[in-house]
Amino acid sequence: METKTLKTSDEILEINTNTGEVIMSARKDDYDHIQRTKIKAFRLLSRNDFVNINGVWEAKRDALIKILSSLPISYSWKIQDKQITEKYAQVLGVLKVETGSIVREADSMGICEYSELKGNGGLHFMNARAETRALKRAIETLFGSVINYYVVHVLESAPRA
Repeated sequence: METKTLKTSDEILEINTNTGEVIMSARKDDYDHIQRTKIKAFRLLSRNDFVNINGVWEAKRDALIKILSSLPISYSWKIQDKQITEKYAQVLGVLKVETGSIVREADSMGICEYSELKGNGGLHFMNARAETRALKRAIETLFGSVINYYVVHVLESAPRA
């Protein structure tokens, strides 16, 4: 991945020159701190933290929770809205991550339909699965660059069995 670094008077932007994705935007004094946090997150991951579903690598829930619980960060997860019917559960939450003076947050939604449970469990399981999906998506949003880097440089570069 080729990147281009743009510096302004108080901010650094890293841009993937192939896709145009903004990889990072930070004040110069926060830049190194963010990079160190990303490297620590990368080092936490292992091949067992991912599953390949129909040719697409997906981070397992435990891997994402490991990132939150093992890094020197503080975080809060707040449910903003919840809808539960006999057919589905929908959860909207906000994950806020803080490290030093850096604060990032992501909104996310998780849905679980009753039919997914296949008769095993009820409203509690449907609600718990929707909450888990919402949290997983929020973590993927905030740490997506680390997860994507791991997939491309470790999982997809490894010889296929």
